[in-house]
Amino acid sequence: MVMDILNRVIILLFILSSLNILRHSFFLLRSFRSEERFVLEKNSLLYLGISISYFLMSIISGIIL
Repeated sequence: MVMDILNRVIILLFILSSLNILRHSFFLLRSFRSEERFVLEKNSLLYLGISISYFLMSIISGIIL
């Protein structure tokens, strides 16, 4: 029971980190096309870094409980 809940939370975090990476990629491409500078705030950059590291770690090691 607890393992099922924990597994769903981990999968939810994986999906949210993937969406965060896609969101920032979209904004980066949009600013590149409009020839504007892409600026990230400190908190947004921190969340993006955590999302990328969690995404890569999940792909490399897999989601195993």
